[in-house]
Amino acid sequence: MAGGNISPRQKMINMMYLVLTALLALNVSKEVLNSFFEVNKGITRTTTNFNSKNGDTYAAFDAAAEVNPVKAGPYREQAYEIKTEADKLVASLQEMKYNLVLKTDKKVYLGSQSEIKDEEGDLIEEKSIVLSWDMLSDQQKLMNIGALTNKDDRHAAGDLFYSEKRKTNVATDLKNNLITYKDRIISIAEGDESLITSINETCNYEDKKIKGKKQLWEKYNFYDMPSVGALTLLSKMQSDVRNTEADIINMLRENIDAGSLKFTSAEGIQIPNSNFVLKGDSFRAQIFIAAKDTTQAPLIYVGEYDSLGGGKYEMIGDDYETVKVVNGKGMFARRASSEGNQKWGGLIAMKTDNGTKMYPFRGQYLVAAKTAVVSPTNMNILYLEVDNPLKISVPGYTAGVISAVINNGKVSVVKKSLGEYSARPSKKGKAMVSLFAEVNGKRTKMGEMEFRVKEVPPPKPKVQFTIEVNGTTVIDKMKMVNAGGLGAELKDFDFKGVRYVVTSYRLSGVYKGEQMKEDAKGPKFTPKMISIIKNTKSGNAITISNIKAKRVDAKNTAVRPLDPLVLEIK
Repeated sequence: MAGGNISPRQKMINMMYLVLTALLALNVSKEVLNSFFEVNKGITRTTTNFNSKNGDTYAAFDAAAEVNPVKAGPYREQAYEIKTEADKLVASLQEMKYNLVLKTDKKVYLGSQSEIKDEEGDLIEEKSIVLSWDMLSDQQKLMNIGALTNKDDRHAAGDLFYSEKRKTNVATDLKNNLITYKDRIISIAEGDESLITSINETCNYEDKKIKGKKQLWEKYNFYDMPSVGALTLLSKMQSDVRNTEADIINMLRENIDAGSLKFTSAEGIQIPNSNFVLKGDSFRAQIFIAAKDTTQAPLIYVGEYDSLGGGKYEMIGDDYETVKVVNGKGMFARRASSEGNQKWGGLIAMKTDNGTKMYPFRGQYLVAAKTAVVSPTNMNILYLEVDNPLKISVPGYTAGVISAVINNGKVSVVKKSLGEYSARPSKKGKAMVSLFAEVNGKRTKMGEMEFRVKEVPPPKPKVQFTIEVNGTTVIDKMKMVNAGGLGAELKDFDFKGVRYVVTSYRLSGVYKGEQMKEDAKGPKFTPKMISIIKNTKSGNAITISNIKAKRVDAKNTAVRPLDPLVLEIK
């Protein structure tokens, strides 16, 4: 690409851009608009690939500068200056894309299709974001736009980026920044006419002629432009920035002596398939020399090693593995048997003209237990003033770096190493539990879940020594007298420590041939109640009603009315 020849992929992107701008001038169908969003996703993938390949080139600059800082250092410094400017432009364009979708749809979905859509292909509402750009995390700012619903909206792009009524416009600032970047890389490419021609073709920010009249570049691209069109154009600009960045840094790399970049700057590289491994699965990685000699295969050892000084190393002891090498790459696999952060590394031995040279490498991966999460969405309930047990985890992070907070009451750690917590809400309504993890030394919010907060279910009134006979509650009257009063029993409730006490009730029965009633404060039978019980004949009933009870294990809980209790005297 440094020679100025545009790749087939870039030619395809340029052709799609021309077709896009032509069709968007017409009133196109919904199917066509949907297809342009697919074009946008394709361009985004291309930009990601450009950025990944550019990363490999910057790694080569680092290696070359380490071996020969005098020769390679200036080229590395120049390359990283280009990287800084390119990163700023891509980030600015990403912010414009995010703001465009947020204004168009009032919400944004970030991530891949599998992350934001369910099995039927419908968007998952809980995955949507309504935050402003400044409130996003650094990780979210790097994620791709996953969806655009109102693709035919023709106002959002103009409202956000270009209006003839405003003195300054976002689109004008963008054009100026793009031109500044273009001029900068052309100045570095001075003398390479083929590369300069390629840059000029890719980065064309001239005003357009429409029906013989001049139209500003920013108006042409954003005014009265369907949102899907503006989004795709912004993605193409990101691709153009990464494409020209690749052109110029490849040219700079070619200016460094091939020998110093190829082998004298070689380093051991390990590339894992994943740094997050489930317990019982295998950790897999490729190990190779970054700039290898194709005439020979390296020897690769995995285990503990020691530095002897002067760039020399040796393996420690005999307990290390020799890795199978295929096409110059070590194919390594190790079964994950224990949880937590696992460190690994070793040495790569390569023969040189001055003898065998050892290149060290190190890496780490996280092993987590296999887990399955099933959430009963209609039963996300916490009980008021009860220690509700919670099991908390964040995929990819150990329990030790995770913390939880609640906006109603308090949450306490029970056993942090197992992710066990206890939530105790203090008022009815709702409670939000938020999870945080330490990411690169910074406390980062990882997600949240809303719960409903309800009172503990009311207990059932009970008198000791009662029995059930054919659905009727029966008691001997002297046993009832000995029971001494009315209790409140909480059945089928799994939380420990919840206790209710009866605060008042009314007892009714036949006393000396007349229907009598007596009220009590507290759970105990009054003397008159005991007389009513003793004088009730066998087969007659005693009714206890107007029962009220209160929890005695927690504050701020209301008095609860209970169901009446009818007892047949045997």
